Order: sequence, then C-alpha cells, then structure tokens
Amino acid sequence: MDKLNTNWLEFHEKMKFRLVLHLLYFFAGLMSIVTIVNLSNEHFSATPNFFAVGMCALGLIVIYWTKNYKLVAAVCSILTFCIVSGAFLWLPATHYLTPMWMIVNIIFTFFVLGKKWGISILLVHFLVLFYYLIFLHEANVVSVESFSGNDVTTFILEYSIVGFAIAYILNLYVMTTNYSRIELIENNQTLSDQNKVISKQNSEMEVMLREIHHRVKNNLQIITSLLRLQANNMSEKDGGSYQEAIDRVTAMAIIHEKMYQSGSLSKFDLEKYLKSLVNSLLLNYSISKKPEFIIDVEVEDMKSKSIVPLALLINELLLNSLKHAFQNQDKPSVSIHLSGSEERKSNRFVLIYSDNGFWGKDSVASFGTEIIQAMSEQLEGSFSLETTDSGTKYVFDLANLS
Repeated sequence: MDKLNTNWLEFHEKMKFRLVLHLLYFFAGLMSIVTIVNLSNEHFSATPNFFAVGMCALGLIVIYWTKNYKLVAAVCSILTFCIVSGAFLWLPATHYLTPMWMIVNIIFTFFVLGKKWGISILLVHFLVLFYYLIFLHEANVVSVESFSGNDVTTFILEYSIVGFAIAYILNLYVMTTNYSRIELIENNQTLSDQNKVISKQNSEMEVMLREIHHRVKNNLQIITSLLRLQANNMSEKDGGSYQEAIDRVTAMAIIHEKMYQSGSLSKFDLEKYLKSLVNSLLLNYSISKKPEFIIDVEVEDMKSKSIVPLALLINELLLNSLKHAFQNQDKPSVSIHLSGSEERKSNRFVLIYSDNGFWGKDSVASFGTEIIQAMSEQLEGSFSLETTDSGTKYVFDLANLS
C-alpha cells in the first residue's frame, strides 16, 4: 500500500516537472520567433514577447541548477501575470490574444502549484482584466487601426502557440487523472485482497480460540473429576474442602464453556454466566429452601482479563452465602448488581453483592476472606463490608482490565 502511494506521488511530481520543463523550452523557442515577427509589426509590440523569452530562459537556467520545478513555476506564474497585466495596462490594443495568455497561466498554476496558488492568480488576473474592460478597452479600440495581412499572421501564430500550450497542459492533466484512477483501482483491489486475508486469518484464529477454550474446559472438568474421586475416599469434613476446590475450578470451567459457545469471543455474556454459576453451585449444596437470585448486569463490555478473577470472586461470595447465611432464613435471597463506576470511568465498574442471611463472627472470619482480598487486588480494586441483622452487603470498586 505504501509502495503504491509512493508510485502515485512520484508520477505526479514527474508529470509536473515535465510540464514546467517542456513549456519553458516550447515558449522560449516559439516566442523568440514571434518576437522577431513583431519587431516589424506596426500594431503589435514585441516587448511582452521579449520579456516572456527572457523569463523562459531564466526558468531553464534555474530548473537545471536547482531541479526545483515548484520554485520555477511560482516565479514564472508571477512574472507571466506581470507581463499580461503590463500588456493590458500600457499597450494600446484590442488585446484579442492577451486574455488567452491569462487563461494559459491560470491553468498552468492550478495544475502545477495547486488550488491556493491557482485561485490567487485567477483573482488578480481577472481584477486587471475587469479594470482594462471598464477604463481602457473603449479608448484602445478607437485608437487601433485596421489589421493588415501581417497582423493576421501574428494572430494565427500566437493563437496556435496558446492552443498548443492549453492542449499540452490538459493532456498531462488527463494522463495524471487516468493514472490516479488506475492507482485507485489497484489500491482498492489490494485492500480488498488484504481484507480477505485478514478475514480468513480472523476466522481461523477464532476457530483456534474456540478450540482452546473447549480443551481448557475439558481439562478443568477432568481436574474436577479427579478431585471428586479423591474427595470420595476422604472423611466428610476433609471432603468438604475438596468440594470448595471443585467449585472454584468449575467456576473457571464454565467461563471457558461460555466462551466457546458464544457467538462472538470479544463479547462475554456475563449475566448468562452468573446464572450458570448459580445453577452449578445449587447442584452441589443441599439447601432446604432455594434462594431467590436477583442478577442485574449493566456492564456491556467485560474485558477477558477481568473475567476469571471476577468469576472466582463471585463464586466465593455465592459459596459462602449458600454454606453459612441461610440456616435460619425462611425466604433466602441473593442480589448481584454490576454497573459502571459512579465516577464514569470507562475502565472501572462497581459490584454490589448482598444477601439477607445472618453471618456469625466465626463464619465471617472463615468464609474466604483471603480469596476475596486477593481477587480484589488482582482487579486493582477495593471493597467495603456491611453486616447487619438484615443481611450482608459487599461493595466492590474494580478495574475492567484490558
């Protein structure tokens, strides 16, 4: 893509340099002939032609010395304006040809130097032309005598030069336009091919990531199976610790399961995951009265780096609610609410976890405080705990890590 852009710029620069150089040669040669013809002409002054030849000769010297076609074009554009304006203001004639030279200079300036230069030259040229038409044209027409055959020859010669100059400039313009069109088509085709390659790579990468999530989930399930086998050979008290480990591994396994089942790996359905996590925990714990779960997720884009620690954090909170909170509660309930930060920071969110159970001092001290603290630190956050007779409430301020 960069190579195509470089070629396009080089071609345009080459065309502009070519235009300036060829017009200098062209005008220097032919205007010398016109100057000689006008030396013996009573109605046409050779002075403007003489200055034009001198300008072209100077331009050729400078462009060969500096190779800076823009500098030469700017100087020639200004000098041409001066020559044309001088002819309008100080030479008594009908000026049939002078506006044509004005048009050549405007087209030349637009093509080589760009819109700003072109508009500036156009405005000043037409200001001088309007001044001539308003104040000088009528007097010049009255004072000019009838044309002779030599005058007509001069007209034809200069019109031919002007016509050739306009045709040459427009021809180069068409060439550069066609080249730009071809370059545009090639660039679009290149971009289209690159997009197809990128799309194919993305599809392959997504398939690979889905397979990775699937295999990780299967491996985690194998680990939970091994832990369950080990727990079956242990006492009920020791087996309970294994069950907690199983629940934590299961929490991570469900994440990978939801990832490879999702339509887009870049968007994780956190609310759906939390419901699956709740159902998984309820299967492992015999509770006389099933709690009511209120899950409200307002965070639309949870980054993949934050999902696992957040899942372990919520798993630990749910685990301890089911184990310790609802022994004496007739209508147990749990509320999980995730929302954006109150400070409206896009990289942070708030987790509010609450239940209506009662926590004894011993159960609070032993309900996984270290894991909650570790996961909060991993999410670059902090939390506050409020325990009352009506229940337990955690408020976390966490980072959505990218």
